[in-house]
Amino acid sequence: MSPLRQFRDRNEASARILAATLTLISREQRTLPPPYSLWTPVMDAGQVREASMLVADGKAQVIWAEDSHPAMGLLLYRARRLETELLGFGSAILQGPFLVDPDPDARQRKTGVMAAKALELARSRDVRFVSVKTSHDPAVLRGFSDAGFRVAEVTTCLEGPVAPPDEAQVIARPSGVTVRGTDGEDAAAVLDGLGDLFYDGHHLHGPFLPEDFSGRLWRMVAERDLASKDCPSLVAVDTRLGEPVGLAVGTVSGKRAALTILHVSVRRRGQGLGRLLLSSLSALLYEKGARTLAVETASWNLPALKLYVNWGLRHTAPLMALHYAP
Repeated sequence: MSPLRQFRDRNEASARILAATLTLISREQRTLPPPYSLWTPVMDAGQVREASMLVADGKAQVIWAEDSHPAMGLLLYRARRLETELLGFGSAILQGPFLVDPDPDARQRKTGVMAAKALELARSRDVRFVSVKTSHDPAVLRGFSDAGFRVAEVTTCLEGPVAPPDEAQVIARPSGVTVRGTDGEDAAAVLDGLGDLFYDGHHLHGPFLPEDFSGRLWRMVAERDLASKDCPSLVAVDTRLGEPVGLAVGTVSGKRAALTILHVSVRRRGQGLGRLLLSSLSALLYEKGARTLAVETASWNLPALKLYVNWGLRHTAPLMALHYAP
């Protein structure tokens, strides 16, 4: 058997074990009482399938709390290409931990073990920056802290139904503004007209990063998404000046959608453009098959939170962003 075939078979086997384990853990999480149930987001079938596909394709790696007993807990490890390109050294992100244990000391120990394994893997690949967004579970946070991770930021997660176009809320359209798709447009031209993308609490930040890091990163993320057919996007344009004044981008996975970018030019904020873009994108996501919309934003971003709540999205489990950088 060729090394490539062995690699694929190993990844596919890991993906099958991962899918079964995540399904089991998610089922058990749904039966947990507060506060544990409030700390931990539960993965739906689509998210389980998406995580498993990443492992099967070799884009993510599973780190088990105990290799002989997958259900004891796991982390997902994934390299970050855009951040690595910007920083000039390796960057990776962790997802999880996924575990169910009523004993906080056990959760702390398991998290610490998996975090240490992740850092060992990172060092073997010359990765110098590792980040994670995890639950507010104090035991989990202590486990990451034991491994050397430090808190960076708190993010708020919201979720709600995607309204069909004929039921979308009636939005007062600002005078002289039109909203259209970005298909075939030059991403650079769109982004140049918008100015600096609003920094919305991305988990990669800190005093050791370049001063313009977040702006450059969001620019690269936006360029990538606008060039992707898998990311529905809309741009608001000032018809008098012929220049973009707002941008909304989403992703769709099955019936679940996520809002990845909602940006309005500084000079046009407070005029209802954010609500107009959110409404228009919601209708587009519905046409793409989405029925649920998820949003994540920094907890300090009060204008964004007000917009999302007024739109009808409701808070789910918040996340804590942590990072490790020697």
